[in-house]
Amino acid sequence: MASEARVLDLPSMKALSHPLRSHLFNELAAHGPATATTLADRVGESTGSTSYHLRQLEKHGFIEEVEGRGNGRERWWRRVPVAVQSGGTDGPQSPAGIAAARLLASGSNEFSEQMIREFIARDQETMSAGWREAADLSVAILRLAPSELRELMDAIHGMIDTFRDRHVLDDTSDPETSRVFVRLAAVPIFDDEQEEP
Repeated sequence: MASEARVLDLPSMKALSHPLRSHLFNELAAHGPATATTLADRVGESTGSTSYHLRQLEKHGFIEEVEGRGNGRERWWRRVPVAVQSGGTDGPQSPAGIAAARLLASGSNEFSEQMIREFIARDQETMSAGWREAADLSVAILRLAPSELRELMDAIHGMIDTFRDRHVLDDTSDPETSRVFVRLAAVPIFDDEQEEP
C-alpha cells in the first residue's frame, strides 16, 4: 500500500460506494476540477442532485473546493490528492464492510474499463507519437507467493509515488504533461478445480 494511502472506514466506504458519488469522484480524478453543473452534464444528472452528492463527498474528505476559482454561486471541486483504498485486512471486516469494499472494487473496475475503452476508441492518429509510444496496455501472468505479491505491489506503489510527487495534478502550466491513467491489477488466479491458495 502506498504510504500516503487513506484506508477507508465503514462510513466513508458506504459514502463512496454510492454509484453516483463514485462516478463523480472518478470524473474529478480523470478530468480535474469541475463545477456541479459541468459534472451534471457529464453524468446525466440534475445539478441539484450532483451538488448534493458532491457535498457528501466533501463531508467524507474525498473532494475539496478549489479556493480562488469560481464565485459565490459557482463552486469548483477537485479530488483530494490521496490514494484511496478499501483496506484489505486493515479495513472494516464486518459483513457490511466487506460488502461496501466489494461495491467500491466493482465501481473502480467499471471506471478502469471505461478509461481503457476510451483510449482504445480514440483515433490514434490524433495522438502525438510520444504519447502513442508511451501508452501501454499489457498483461503479465506470474507465479508468486503472497509475500512476493505484496513486495511487488509495494515496489510499484513506491514508484508511482515517486512520479506523483514530480507534478501537481491540477497544474497545467507544463504543456508536455497530461493526466495519465495507470491501472494495476494484481490478484491470484484460481483454477476451477483448485482451492484458494
